[in-house]
Amino acid sequence: MTEFKYSLDKSSKKFVCPSCGKRRFVKYINQITNEYLEENYGRCDRETSCGYHNNPKQNHSIAIVNIEKINVIPDFIDPILVKQSLKKYRNNNFAKFLHKHFTNEEVESCIAKYNIGTSKHWEGATVFWQINQNQRVQTGKIILFNEKTGKRVKTPFPHINWVHNKINKQNYHLKQCLFGLHLLKISIAMPLQYNCNTIAIVESEKTAIIMSLFIPEYLWMATGSKQNLKLQLLEPIKKENIIVYPDKGEFSDWNRKVREFQKQGFKIKCSSIIEGSEFETGTDLADVYFAIRNNTYKDKVGIVFSETEKKIQRLLKINPSIISLIETFNLIDEKGNGIRKL
Repeated sequence: MTEFKYSLDKSSKKFVCPSCGKRRFVKYINQITNEYLEENYGRCDRETSCGYHNNPKQNHSIAIVNIEKINVIPDFIDPILVKQSLKKYRNNNFAKFLHKHFTNEEVESCIAKYNIGTSKHWEGATVFWQINQNQRVQTGKIILFNEKTGKRVKTPFPHINWVHNKINKQNYHLKQCLFGLHLLKISIAMPLQYNCNTIAIVESEKTAIIMSLFIPEYLWMATGSKQNLKLQLLEPIKKENIIVYPDKGEFSDWNRKVREFQKQGFKIKCSSIIEGSEFETGTDLADVYFAIRNNTYKDKVGIVFSETEKKIQRLLKINPSIISLIETFNLIDEKGNGIRKL
């Protein structure tokens, strides 16, 4: 078994990108000396808007025995911190945004379902807790949103941090999980906690929460980043029916990964619902549904339906129950994609 001598740093450290100037740069590290390479070697995680990636030219492989390998036991966050964060929603910008678009009952139920927390790290900040299928708290992502737009605050810097960084625990061994994974029943004999037959995965926690309000028939989870659609994160839900919804511009990458997961036995599909539209790059599924609700999408976008979907749209006007048949048997169109019900 071999491993590359140089690899991207797996810690949470980020540096200033030499191309775009944002602090989103992940450096390459020497696996033997555990030291960073020169400043220009690394990858910007703003893959869509920047795309800078400079890898070492002589990245030869080395025997695994030359590297000291330790099976690191992941650390966990004290659940009392989660409990302490479940309050002060009048000061939570994301909660205030939800209340503007959904009923109080819907929002309160969603907050409880996903354990949405409030952070004092920034005034109005939100905590999205990563709680695994065994109800252990892996970490929490702290984000500041604009309460009017629901968008992340990015000026004068991206307002994102992690609970495991704020508690100042030395050498915290982070192992991430899907956001929303705690909703999966531990017992194999039991159905999903919220009686959903399909797990839908999106990139951001915000999108997962909003889509759980738009389409409660699915159990919504999030990877937390476009790079995080990984085997390690999906292993706990391998036996479930899964649909992933990449943001606009990310379909090719996510679909490639989905095909690899399918070869390993996953019952997973990648939706092209956003990629086949005229929305701008970076648009997520929640943006699409808000546009549909506000009746603004007709003037701005034109979602491209497959021939099968066009026929289904016509049949739905005659017999709306057809959609239940499609979902029950997990039917697909002529290209192997899921059939959308917009």
